[in-house]
Amino acid sequence: MVSLTRPVRQGLATLVLAVVSIAPTVHVGMTAWRINRPGHVRDVEIELGRAIGMHVSLREVAYPRPGEVRVRGLVLRREEPRGGRLAELARADTVSLERLDRELVLRISDPVFRADSPLEALGRLSALLAQSGRISSDRVSFSSSACRFDLGSEGLAASLRDLAGELVIEPQRTTLKLAFAVAGSGGVTRCEATLERDRRVEPVATTLTAKTVEGPPLPARALAPFFDAGDWLGPRATVLGALELRQAGAGGLEARFTGSIHEIDLGVLVGKRFPGRRLSGRAHVAITTARWGDRGDQGPGWLEAKGELTADSGSIGVPLLDALTREMRFRPTARLKAQTARGATEVDFRAIGLGFAINSEGEIHLEGALGTEFAPDVVLAGATMPLMSAPHGAASVHGLIKTLVPTPALDSSLLVPLTARSRTLFALPLAPGPTTGRSTSVDAN
Repeated sequence: MVSLTRPVRQGLATLVLAVVSIAPTVHVGMTAWRINRPGHVRDVEIELGRAIGMHVSLREVAYPRPGEVRVRGLVLRREEPRGGRLAELARADTVSLERLDRELVLRISDPVFRADSPLEALGRLSALLAQSGRISSDRVSFSSSACRFDLGSEGLAASLRDLAGELVIEPQRTTLKLAFAVAGSGGVTRCEATLERDRRVEPVATTLTAKTVEGPPLPARALAPFFDAGDWLGPRATVLGALELRQAGAGGLEARFTGSIHEIDLGVLVGKRFPGRRLSGRAHVAITTARWGDRGDQGPGWLEAKGELTADSGSIGVPLLDALTREMRFRPTARLKAQTARGATEVDFRAIGLGFAINSEGEIHLEGALGTEFAPDVVLAGATMPLMSAPHGAASVHGLIKTLVPTPALDSSLLVPLTARSRTLFALPLAPGPTTGRSTSVDAN
């Protein structure tokens, strides 16, 4: 047994003092030297890059308090599959990172996210979810007062407010949830989006869901990633609803939309796209369901659509009325026949109300939607009298195409006219088998 003589006690006291005071001081000093040396920023770039699988550039790294890291001038880049060049994905002025147990909290200032197209952006997000296993946290929460998305063209740029989200990492599933606001002339619309990578199914499925939650409708340009909404619907069109996109493995994209589109300019939708077919007025479409997916030999397109179209006062050209009667078997009233017999070129209407259901066989089931003022099958009404009723039985998408794209002369051997204008309608559900006859000489500009 060691005798605790005075020299021994003094030695032990000196050792304890060194451990509890001098050693931490040395550690702090070494840490301060390490984080302030010129190469420390590069070390952090490498560490972050390994964690998220991207090239990271930083201008400055600071440690305002224990457990918090603040970086400035953050730029994320990813190597392109071909050519080996680095493409910028995102940048932010300032990012503060704080670790709380198994959660990582990020506060981001003025982020900008970039991609060459919406599909590329979705692919990059999916790749990020696939690499989420590298992150040492189970949950990543983040927020930003404002952010901007740039998806390849001016029409695909958007500014968001009050962005908040979280990335939840589970063994068989990774989910990114977002809540944000979009400011417009009618006020602020609050939206939500969820991106999920599900490894519980084979092949692995990626699903993106976006929906409006409250507030006025969004400008229809919110649909610009999928089609030129302004060119089809008019500049005043707006939209509310939910959109779901799903891709399993390397398969094709599946989509489902439920919602409503307001202030559709019928003159743009019909007259601009299909010359010779005049229709004017403002319409509203409530869509119960619309599904897009693979149609086998016909390629990707709409699988089914169901909803209701209504419009207030406007006018419709007599050639379009004649084509609706001939090709889709709508039933004009005696009053309407009398108007057209007197040589009128257009007919004014007070209201349109049309319920529709298009199935995968290319059949269109139509019914009236004008309320109780008229019979259930009335779809077009004048000031006081019905003008046209829905057809008995089913019409067809083939008939719709021939209604909107007239041919020089009727030809029973021509299933549908094949022109540049009619091709835009081939995305609608079509009957199995041959879908087009020979091309025609109709203007295809």
